[in-house]
Amino acid sequence: MTVRVLRFTWRDCLFAHWSVDTAALETAIPDSLALDTFDGRAWVSVLASTVENARPPGTPHLLGATFPQVNVRTYVRLGDAVGVYFLSLDTGSRLAARVARRLYRLPYYDADITVETDGIHRIHAHRRRPETLPVEFEATYRPKNGATVPETGSLSYFLSERYRLFVPQAGMTARVEHDPWPLHSVEADVWVDSLFDAVGLPLPDAEPRVRYCPAMVFHVHAPKRLD
Repeated sequence: MTVRVLRFTWRDCLFAHWSVDTAALETAIPDSLALDTFDGRAWVSVLASTVENARPPGTPHLLGATFPQVNVRTYVRLGDAVGVYFLSLDTGSRLAARVARRLYRLPYYDADITVETDGIHRIHAHRRRPETLPVEFEATYRPKNGATVPETGSLSYFLSERYRLFVPQAGMTARVEHDPWPLHSVEADVWVDSLFDAVGLPLPDAEPRVRYCPAMVFHVHAPKRLD
């Protein structure tokens, strides 16, 4: 039994999902993992949000860190266990990046990220010191009224209800707790060209499937060794 080591809230979270070529995506994940597919299709998602009040459980609220973040993830399985595998995570907090790289060995990158929320949400991320070409992400989005919780077995459920992350290159996994996602429809324009290039994936041909959630509280457990 593992213990909770981190608590935080994702605020103004944009989900952008693309169905991608399975063969191309398989080259981007470790050999020990298998892609988890929905009706035979593999998916990659970009999640943009403000991470709010990140802190160990039980510590004072004032000690929590708040910063914007953009992550790229896909959906995987290891044996009977399903979860997510992060291809990249860009954060506006250098401290958060260092802590996450050290504790979870996740592929965090320092980035300059600006967020505006004046009715229309805007986010722009520019990775500091990218290894090759500049890496950027940009989105504008306007949520619609009315939220629904995804039905079990639906594509929205497959893409949102994930309770484990895998870091097989470090031989670790971690449990993640959160409530079911109340998802809103959203009007969005998303630009991910260099973000996909940076993780070795071709640009999707189709428009993304987009959703929005105003807030979600997470509890992350201590990492454990993979069996």
